[in-house]
Amino acid sequence: MEAAHEAGALSLYFDLKPGEKADLEVVAAAAIKWVEALRAAAREIDPDTNIKVELLDAEEGSLRLNTILEWMESQVARIQDGSGKYPRLKKMAIAAAVFVPLTGYPTYDFYFGDHAVELSQEDRQRLDDFIAITKGKPSIERPAQEFFRALEQDPSIKGVGVTESKDERPRTIIPSSEFPERSGLWSTPQVDIVDQKRTSYPIVDVTLISPVLVRKKLAWKFQPDGGMPAFTAKMSDERFLEALDEKHVKESLSTGIRMKLRLKVEEVNSGGVWEPKKRTVVEVISPRAN
Repeated sequence: MEAAHEAGALSLYFDLKPGEKADLEVVAAAAIKWVEALRAAAREIDPDTNIKVELLDAEEGSLRLNTILEWMESQVARIQDGSGKYPRLKKMAIAAAVFVPLTGYPTYDFYFGDHAVELSQEDRQRLDDFIAITKGKPSIERPAQEFFRALEQDPSIKGVGVTESKDERPRTIIPSSEFPERSGLWSTPQVDIVDQKRTSYPIVDVTLISPVLVRKKLAWKFQPDGGMPAFTAKMSDERFLEALDEKHVKESLSTGIRMKLRLKVEEVNSGGVWEPKKRTVVEVISPRAN
């Protein structure tokens, strides 16, 4: 269960060679990129997350950077009504955006140990969904690569890992031999090709034009801000549809209803131009459902 853990704690662990000390300039440079990558991932998963470095701990053979993910005061109501649920799963997905190259059960168990084993099948699926939101985002990938590139500069750092507790050694340590690969040294630039597909999960502010007031996953129509063209998207937020069906949405029917949505946008590159092919509302962030 999520409540059994401190929802916001992440400890970045530097494994050092015996008898050696880390270069604090290198650690500081890496820490900056670590926090930058976490913040970029948090913006995709939950824009109201605040990230701060709490403490730097040093002991024989290791160094720790303790990071705290805070959900803002405005999030309290969202957590209570359901739209801000799963802070621990979101935290794990944010960390995975930097450390875990692939999704899947073995990967979670490998990196998060017994804490991942405790996850239910439903929570594992949610974690998959959160991680999918962060994939293919240059704003996350670039600082993550620069994080490992910074670590390459200090030969005393023989590995790095992440854990949910400042008192535990990570189950898995990424060895320094993998730093070059994770820094992007062997990667090749992505080239757009005809019919290449991509999926993004933007958060958008819209005005509702036409809802479908039945509890079915049908297309609604919205007008985005900024003078952009209106669009339709299948309403797939089951929690919101259930609340709507039971009259638990704090919004009366009127013109100009404002909404904040997380969309799933599937696009195809045709002749060098990305064209949206399908839009789905995966989460209604506001108005809140009781």
